[in-house]
Amino acid sequence: MALVATASLLLVTACGSTTTASSGDIAPLESIKVTPGSDDASDPTVTFDTPLVATATAAKVLVEGKGDQIKENQNIKFKSIAYKATDASLLGSGFAGEPVTLPTNEEFKAQLPALYDTLMQTKVGSWIAMVEPAAEAAATDGASPSASPEAAPAETVVVLKVVSTEEIPPAAPPSKKLGADEVKKLKDAGALPTFEMKDGKPAITIPKDKDAPAGLVVDIVKEGTGKVATATSKVSANYTGVRWEDGKQFDSSYDRGKAADFGLDGVIAGWTQGLTGLKAGTQVMLTIPTDLAYGPDAASQGAPEGPLVFFVELKEVK
Repeated sequence: MALVATASLLLVTACGSTTTASSGDIAPLESIKVTPGSDDASDPTVTFDTPLVATATAAKVLVEGKGDQIKENQNIKFKSIAYKATDASLLGSGFAGEPVTLPTNEEFKAQLPALYDTLMQTKVGSWIAMVEPAAEAAATDGASPSASPEAAPAETVVVLKVVSTEEIPPAAPPSKKLGADEVKKLKDAGALPTFEMKDGKPAITIPKDKDAPAGLVVDIVKEGTGKVATATSKVSANYTGVRWEDGKQFDSSYDRGKAADFGLDGVIAGWTQGLTGLKAGTQVMLTIPTDLAYGPDAASQGAPEGPLVFFVELKEVK
């Protein structure tokens, strides 16, 4: 989940009694009270003195939970609600839906330090209130605030209840480039894509009933004799790309009638690793696992999903 840097967009919820766990200037939060709803899917009742004026980021535990201590490198599941600071009108609530997951990682710590520090002091089941002035939120988002924090008080009171936590599973090791012997074994077994040139363009065929290889496959079709590409080389190449899952083409410079120019340090990892060390003039089939292509969130980026296959003709190493 992409971490939202502004409190006004992070829907959270707050509760009644005061504890010492807090971060930042919490004085504006002192009037906030909460009464939980009838069940976990019901909105709580939140009250506070209005207008609530806060010109510095702050977060405060309103009710201490009775669960496990929250720690670094956990996924926090929470439900939330948000109110307009000037009149306490409801802006939005997530209590009717499923809990949202937020990782207590370095990105979260850097973007919302007051909330992060407060969470690290409390337990599962806690209710926490948070405010973030508009000027600070704009600066966090990369905008240039037009006024000082004193002139741009917080617009939103954000409060959350921590429902549960779980350890963040260790990241899987990145896929590796397969060795020549492994590539030959897959090729002999008919487990690698093939191609044929039709009207000057490569038509790629995915093997039937075969899983995508576990690593990066660099299957050299024709070895060139030109300059060797490095991981930072600027190159010119013709290519066609298809998805392993259905063999559908998603991009082709051949269709555009012009080779593409790019730096090998500015493309997906499968291209960088697959083309490094090859000579200009080489033709190669690259079978790229998901993590070296566009990753598990490819669809949200508008990029092709899953393992990908490319026919690449490395025309020039500049």
